[in-house]
Amino acid sequence: MKITGAIFDFDGTLFDSMHIWKGVRFTFLEHLGITLTDADKKAFEGLTLVESLEYSKNRFGIAQSGDELFTLFFDYIRSRYIAEACPKNDIIQFLEKLKAKGVKIGIATATAEYALKAVLEKYGMLGYFSTIRSTYTVGAAKTQPTVYDTVLEELGTDKETTWVFEDALYAAKTAKANGYNLIGIYDVSEADTAVLEEISDIYIHNYSELEL
Repeated sequence: MKITGAIFDFDGTLFDSMHIWKGVRFTFLEHLGITLTDADKKAFEGLTLVESLEYSKNRFGIAQSGDELFTLFFDYIRSRYIAEACPKNDIIQFLEKLKAKGVKIGIATATAEYALKAVLEKYGMLGYFSTIRSTYTVGAAKTQPTVYDTVLEELGTDKETTWVFEDALYAAKTAKANGYNLIGIYDVSEADTAVLEEISDIYIHNYSELEL
């Protein structure tokens, strides 16, 4: 396994945190003191996060602007990360091995960058990462390779020796289809683990399985 660069997803890959996102649009609104009916919840089906927040603003008369509500949402995520999220088993030891070999490390995530940093600091992990970029910053979801390409450029490593670490099948497909080496990470939140294992160059349940 020749590696000069590593691009990690965050939720489900670096941290056990996917449970925080289960029904998060509803728990966030309940956090704001809004009671939802079953019809309200059904109206969210098929909406992106940004669309959900815009719908919520209009439906429930939330005073904040769209940008303010977006920030409020990720403040909520940040607080839950600090309280509930934990690093995946053996990830810190693996990051230390990468660092010792001079591998440059970044994060490509679908979560606002600042929401991650406090929990990374909590576990002494922030210093391992040269760059953290989100799909919101680059303006494209992980159905497109933009966030990976942005991190790759900022790491300054060769694509041929840069590996993407992902637990979500849809994102892993994007990375693989666009020429990245792929390490699939098991997470209980991914239903199609068999397909993820099939498309991955390497598939693991635990970081202790990886040899550099």
